[in-house]
Order: sequence, then C-alpha cells, then structure tokens
Amino acid sequence: MIKKILKYLSLILVLCNIPGFLLVYYSPTIGSATSIATSLLLILFFIISKPRQKPIFSLIIFSLLFFMLSGLHYYDNSVFFFKEFARFMIMIICMNEVMARSNYSDIFFVMLLVGLSIIVNGLVFPETNRLYGLVNGRYSGFMLNPNNAGVACMLGMALSYSIRSNFWKFLGQIIFTFAGILTLSRTFLVVWFLLVLISIVKNKKNLIVPILGATAFIIFINFSDSKNFAADRFEAFTSFFEEGEVKTKTISHDTRDQTWALYYDLIFEKPFLGHGFMSFQNKTNDLPGVHNSYLMVIGESGIIPFLIFIGIYIHLFFRTLTHFKTEPYLMYVLLVVLLNLMVSHTYFFNYQSAALTIFIFSTLRKIENKINHLSIPLKT
Repeated sequence: MIKKILKYLSLILVLCNIPGFLLVYYSPTIGSATSIATSLLLILFFIISKPRQKPIFSLIIFSLLFFMLSGLHYYDNSVFFFKEFARFMIMIICMNEVMARSNYSDIFFVMLLVGLSIIVNGLVFPETNRLYGLVNGRYSGFMLNPNNAGVACMLGMALSYSIRSNFWKFLGQIIFTFAGILTLSRTFLVVWFLLVLISIVKNKKNLIVPILGATAFIIFINFSDSKNFAADRFEAFTSFFEEGEVKTKTISHDTRDQTWALYYDLIFEKPFLGHGFMSFQNKTNDLPGVHNSYLMVIGESGIIPFLIFIGIYIHLFFRTLTHFKTEPYLMYVLLVVLLNLMVSHTYFFNYQSAALTIFIFSTLRKIENKINHLSIPLKT
C-alpha cells in the first residue's frame, strides 16, 4: 500500500509539473522544496523497490554526456548547473522503478488531473496567466506552458483508447478535447484529428469520438468569452466552424520552423562541443529560445550526445512498431513524445518527456519478457 501511494505521488509530481507550478504560483522557496522532495521521494521508491529493474543505460550515457559537454562552455551559476544535473540523473535512474510498476491507466488518470487543471485555469482563473507573467489568452494549468499542456492533452487522448471502462474513456476524451481547445494549440488540433481518424479505422465504435469532439467545440465557441483568449488564435480556431474565410495566415504565423531557422548558423559554428548549457534555452533580445529538443541537444552539447539522443528514439520507434498490432497505445505515447520534443526545449527541466520515454522502455521490456517467457518450451 505504501509503495502504491509513493508511486502515484511520484507520477503526479513529475508528470503534472507540480514543482514548477508551485514555483510560479506560490514562491521559489516552496517550488524548490517541492523539487527536493520529489527527488527524495524517487530515491526512497528506488530503495524500497525489489527486485530492481535493469537501468536504461542509453539514457544514462546520453544524460552524462550532455551535461559533461554542455558544462564545458557554461560559465554562469555552477551551483545551479550541478543541482540540475543531480536532479535529472536521480529522475532517470529512480523513475525507472516507478514506471516499471505503472501501466497505461495510471498515466491516463494522472493526465486527467492535468486536463482538469487546464479547464479550471481557463474557466475559473483566466486572469492568473497575465498576473503571473505566463502566456496570456492560452491556458495551461499545471503545465504553465500552453504547448506542453496541449501535448499532455494529446497524451491523455491517446491513452483513453486503452481504458476498458466506457465511462472513464468517454469522460476522459471530453475533458482532454475541451482542455486541448483551451490551450489554443495548433498542434493539438491536428493531432486530435489524426488520433480520431486512426481510432475509427481500427474500431468503428470510435465514431462516437468526433461527436464528443464536436460537442466540446460547440460549447467552446458558444459559451467561451472571447475576451479571455488570445484574439488572433481564437478567431483562427473559430473560423473553422463558421461561414467565411478560414484564418490560415494566423494559423501559419510564427511557426516553429521559423524559430528553428534562427539557430542553424549557431549549430554550424560549434557542431562538436556546442555552445554550452542553457545557451539554446534562454531567451535573449535577439533569440526566443529554440523550442526544439533535438536542436537544443546538438546546439548545447554537440553532435555526439545528439546522435545518441536520435538513436534512442529511432530504436524505440522500431521496437514499438514491432508490437503495434497488439500494443498500439505504446506507439501513440512515443509519437506524442517525439512531437513534444519538436516543439519544446524543456527536456531537462520539465520531466514529462523523459519520464514517458522511461515508461516506453519499461513497457517494452515487460511485453518482450512476456513473449520470451511464452516462447520457452515447457520441460517434460
């Protein structure tokens, strides 16, 4: 019982970004204390978990190389650097034990908390984003960033298809659809349609999902106060469902590829050792932050960690593809992670993508161990 409580606490703290949320909305002291408590909780779970899982060496090697090489050109606060390095390594090693004892429904219900936090943020406390210096007019709840919140809604939507209870499945799909709309994320909208299309192809019973989605859109358009939303994005979203011209210019404005292009020359300047820790993450007067984890890795630490990073996800893609017929949800989770890595640079601070990567490794290990066990002939 104690282990189960610790497991869910760990999942909520890490996947719901609770330390970051408390840091912004309450105080740096509370946020820092919660961050330390999260690390201690993960260490405690690691200590009491037996038998222990095989470490994910590829992630450990990648993480060590990234911090070692990016640290060579980091000249700011060394205490901050070593603290973040220690926190991330604790998460990579100890979260392996948590995820090995977690399943799809565990992640789904944790994501429900994120979805509900987005809805509360958008409908009950819409002014908090402006007051606390967050993105105004787009809502994110615990995740703080609307793009990360949109990814969390995509993940919950993908995992909803693994839930056997129709009540929780449909309730989750309504919550994630409505919460995803409140983020005004263009990526969420596209991925939502793709997930629904794939689900209908796999099972005609999923035709109910577009009805649920249409209901959520109608509620959003008719009952939401447009003054609380970013005006250009709100008009672009609602233009899909109204007569007249679709606001394609707004939808395509300020796309991520334009942001990435600002960093290409910097990458070619120092392709082997990179520009140093945080150099592609911090906003400056000239640059907005790279908003791409792949470019962040090569830009801050060079090509060797980058190749390992890419190799990890190519390896996971082919392994999940092998089991797609029997375990499609794992591919859905991986695709959401890959997408998140393309639009964010918070891999080493918001642990959602790294933790879900560990979940994919752990679930693959369980699936393959089960297959190997079944394939062993019984002795007579």
